[in-house]
Formats: sequence, structure tokens, C-alpha cells
Amino acid sequence: MQRMKKYYEPDRVKREVPFEPIPNEVRAIYLRAGELLAIQERFPVAYQPLGTIEWHGRHLPIGCDSIKAERLCVEAASIAGGVVMPTIHFAADAHWDNGYGIGFGMDAAAGFQLPGSFYQVDVHLLKKWLINACTNYLNRGFKLVILVSGHNPTIQQNVMDEVCYALKTPDGKEPVCAAMDYTLVEPGDPRRSSDHAGGCETSMMLYLNGERVNMRANDGMARRELAIGGSFAFDQATAEEGEIRFKLQTAGLVKLAQEKLKALG
Repeated sequence: MQRMKKYYEPDRVKREVPFEPIPNEVRAIYLRAGELLAIQERFPVAYQPLGTIEWHGRHLPIGCDSIKAERLCVEAASIAGGVVMPTIHFAADAHWDNGYGIGFGMDAAAGFQLPGSFYQVDVHLLKKWLINACTNYLNRGFKLVILVSGHNPTIQQNVMDEVCYALKTPDGKEPVCAAMDYTLVEPGDPRRSSDHAGGCETSMMLYLNGERVNMRANDGMARRELAIGGSFAFDQATAEEGEIRFKLQTAGLVKLAQEKLKALG
């Protein structure tokens, strides 16, 4: 009896699974295996969106971070190539004191545990989860994995950096890289900025999913900007501003994917 090998055999896979024409679809869960192989042959990049299910004011959907990250990955993959993996909705955050006592994430800014914040996970578990996911993608035909986060605290960046470092090759190549959505905008551009349910994110959501934004939801409330952070007021947001930011971020992600893949040789 022939023994099964413990590693991926791309040549055998190609003999057993015929390529299909590359579809317009880029989301992994909707692809057939033959379509996936054809995409990998042309541009072997896997995008991993990272978001949250988290309070984003009264006016934005609680999946705001996830929606931003996934739409960004889908748009970039549609332009450059590659496959978008299912969004991970758990994320890293920290406990801190904003004058109400210690709270987690934006709970500290509110002074109580906010509704809709379901994303809390141990950072060590998140790191291990991401390392396992990226290793799986790399072991099954992808050359590059890009982590793209719509959730932007420093601790989230730290976790992504640790994942990228853990998966560096002994000779220093980086098959995994990471970016926050806003850091994909060129340095020096004033739109290389983000917030929490303020004008930046609200503009993005008005453009990406405007029917799920209620700009009157904070009217009449004593704390209109409850657990909202940023220098750009949410009620000054526009879909036009969101479109500009989204297109800048998309261009940055396309450039990152192309350059990082080329560097791997």
C-alpha cells in the first residue's frame, strides 16, 4: 500500500484537479478548487481580513471594522489577483482607565460595558490562531499572506508583527506581512489616519454600506459621542470622503501585494 505523504504535492494536485477559468469571485468560500488553483497559478496571494464585532457608536454597525477590512481585500484582489479568506472577527485590545475605572477597549471610554462588543479574545490565542491560519495557507499553494486589519489599536499591530516575525524564513524572507487599513495610504498624506466611529470610519461606512448608517442615532443624547474617538467629528462625515479614503487604501494594498510577492522571488 502506498503511504500518504505529509506535505502538499502541487504537481500531483495539478494532475488530479484541472484548472477552471478564473472567475470574477475572489472570496475563498465561494471558489471551486479548480478556480482556486488557477488564481494561485497567476497570483498566489491570500488576503486575511481582520475585524471586530464591536461597539461603533450608536450610528454605525457593530461589524464596521470587519466590513472595512473585507471590502478592502476584495477590491484589491479583484484588481491585482489573489484570494480573500473569511474575515476573523476576534481581535486584540487592552484594558485601560479613562477616569471611570479600568475597562476593556472602548468600554473604558464609556464607563460601562458596551453592547455589541463581542470581539475580546486572549492575545496569545489570537497570535496562535493567526500563525496556524497563515501556515495552512502557505502549505497549500500560496506564497504570500497579507493580514489586513480594520481594527487599529497598537496591540493589534503588535500581534500582527509577532505573527509576521514568527513566520519569517531563516534567510529573512517574509511570506506573511501585515497592515492596518489606514497605513496603506502613502506616508505624508493627511488621509493616512483613522479613528473609532469618528469622521474617518463614518465616512468609510457611508461609502461602503451607507444603508446601515443612521446619522440621527445620536440626536438628543447627553453623550452624543459616547465611546467615539478621533479628531474628525462623525457628523462631518461624507460618503465622498469615504470613497477617497477607500480608493487610497485599495491602491496601497495592491502595491503592497505586488511588491511583497515580487520580493519573495
